[in-house]
Amino acid sequence: MSKKKKNNPYSSADPVKQKAKQKKYNYAANKKLWVALAGILVLTFISYWPALGNGFVNLDDDRYVETNQMIRQFDLKLLFTSYWMGNYHPLVMLVYTWIYSLVELDPKLYHTVNLCIHLINTALVLFVILELTDVFEIAVIVSLLFGVHPIHVESVAWVSELKDLMYTGFFLCSLLWYLKYVKNDFNRKYLIYSLLFFLCSLLSKGMGVSLAVVLLLVDYFMGRKIETKIFVEKIPFFILAVIFGIVAIRAQQDLGAIQDAVFSFPQRIVFACYGFVTYIFKIIIPINLSAYYPYPAKTGESIPSVFYGYPIMFIAMMAGVFYSFKRTNKVFFSIGFYAITVALVLQLLPVGGAVIADRYSYIPSIGIFLLFAYAIYELYKNTAYKIIATVIVVVMTAGYSFGTYQRTQVWKDGMTMWTDVIDKGNEVALAYNNRGVLYKQAGELDKAMKDYKHSLQLNPLNQDTWSNIGLIFWQQGLQNKNQQRMYNDTAMKYLNKAIDIDPKFPTAFSNRGSVRSTMGDNLGAIEDYSKSIELDPNFPDPYYNRGIVYYNIGRKNEACNDLNKATQLGHSIAPNAVRDLCK
Repeated sequence: MSKKKKNNPYSSADPVKQKAKQKKYNYAANKKLWVALAGILVLTFISYWPALGNGFVNLDDDRYVETNQMIRQFDLKLLFTSYWMGNYHPLVMLVYTWIYSLVELDPKLYHTVNLCIHLINTALVLFVILELTDVFEIAVIVSLLFGVHPIHVESVAWVSELKDLMYTGFFLCSLLWYLKYVKNDFNRKYLIYSLLFFLCSLLSKGMGVSLAVVLLLVDYFMGRKIETKIFVEKIPFFILAVIFGIVAIRAQQDLGAIQDAVFSFPQRIVFACYGFVTYIFKIIIPINLSAYYPYPAKTGESIPSVFYGYPIMFIAMMAGVFYSFKRTNKVFFSIGFYAITVALVLQLLPVGGAVIADRYSYIPSIGIFLLFAYAIYELYKNTAYKIIATVIVVVMTAGYSFGTYQRTQVWKDGMTMWTDVIDKGNEVALAYNNRGVLYKQAGELDKAMKDYKHSLQLNPLNQDTWSNIGLIFWQQGLQNKNQQRMYNDTAMKYLNKAIDIDPKFPTAFSNRGSVRSTMGDNLGAIEDYSKSIELDPNFPDPYYNRGIVYYNIGRKNEACNDLNKATQLGHSIAPNAVRDLCK
C-alpha cells in the first residue's frame, strides 16, 4: 500500500524559491554565512561606536533610569504588577534593575546593552529572512541595511528605547521558530517555542501584538492552504494579543497619554496616511531625521493643504501592491509586513504629542528592506547588471553607515539632541522647555529664561514651563538680596499659574514650597512640600526641603525622618545633611 505524498506546506511557483529550496543550508558549516554575518555586525558596531560614549538625555531617561525608584532594588512583584511611563514592560524594568545593580547611573553600560541587543536583532533578521526566502543574498542585504540604517539610531542610542530593542528581539525569535515550525512538518515544539518568545515580546512592549497577524501573512507567503488549522493554531497568539493590547491601552490611559479628542477622525486618517508614506520615504532616504516631529497644526486648526496629498499617495501605493498580486507575492508580503507592524503607531488612536517617530520604524523597516533586496537580487542575477547591483548596495551601505555614525553623536546628551530638534525648524514647546532645563542646570539662567518663554509662546498651557520660570525667578532672588521680594512675588505668580493648570503637579508644589520658605512662611512651605509628597511619594526633593524647614523651626526628629527618606530616594545632598544635622 503506497503512502500518501505529503503536500509541501510552503510550495510556490516562485522560481527563486524553487531553485533555493534545492539548496539546504547547514548553518554550522556554512562559512560564507558566518563571514557575512561577522562583517555585518562589525560594520554595525562601528557605525554605532559613538553611542558608547553618550550620556543620558532629559527625554524619559531621567524617569526610566536617573530618578526611577523601581529599579533601585529587586522587587519582582512590583516589576510585574506596575505600569511605568504609560507602558507595561516588566522584562525591560528587570534589565534596568540589573544594570543599575552593577553600575548605578553610569550611562556607558546602559548604552552598551542597547547596542548589543541591536547587534543580536541584526543577526536575527539575517536568519529570519534566510528561513523565509532561502536566498542568502537577500538575507544579507536585509540584515545589512537593518543594522546600519540611520533611522534606527533613536532606538539604539536612546537609553529609554531598550523596550523597542527587547520586544523586537523576542518578536524575531518568535517569528524564526514559527518559520521552523512551518518548514519542519509542523513540529509542535517549534510552535510552543514561538508562543513563549511571543509572550516575552509582549512583556517587553505591547507593540508585539502585531506578530499574531504577521504569522497569518507568513502562512500566505509560504504557500500554506487557507484552512481551519491555520486559524486554530493561532488562537493562543491572538488571546495573548488581545490581553496585552488591553493592558497597553490601560497603561497609556493611566499616564494620560491617549488624547481622545485632539483631532477629528478625518484629520487622524490624513495623519495616518502621512505617517505610512513618510516612514517609507525616510527608510529609503533618511534625511531631516529628528528626535521629535510635531503635528503640523494645533487642536482645532485646519491641516495644511499639502497633507491631503498623502491619502492620494497611500491609495496609489496600495493600488500598485494589489496590481502586483497576480504576478508575485513578494510585493504584497513585504508591504503587508510593513503595514501590519506600523499600523499601531499611525496615530489613529492619538498617543503623545508627536505625529511620527523614528523609533516606530524599527521593525516595519524590515518589510521595506526586503522589497528592496528582492529588486536588487533580480538585478544581481542578470550578469549584465551584477556590478550595478553590487555598487548600489555598497553605496547605500556606505551612506547609511556614515549617516548613522553622525546621527549617533546627536544623541550625545540632551543639549545636543534638543538643539538638533530646534535647528531642524521644529517649533516644539517640549524641546525649548527641556533645553531650558539644561541651561538652568548649567547656571545659564538668561538662556534658560529665553527658551522657557519661547516654549510658553508655543504652548501657554505647559505647566512644566510655568513652574520652571517660577523657579528661575526664585533663584534670581537668592542672587539679588536687594530685590529678593520682587523676584519671590513674581515666582509665586508663575508657580500659582502652574498649579492652576494642573492641580496635581508635584514639582510646582515643591517649587512653591521653596519660595514660601525663602519668604519666611515656614508653615506654608511645609504645606506645599507635604502636598507634593502626597502627589508623588517617590519624589525626593520635597522630603529634603521639608526636612530642612523642620530643622530650622526646631522639629529635629521630623527633619531627620524626612532627610533619611530623601537619602533613600536618591537625593544627592540629603546624605550630607543627615551626617551634619542628625548626629
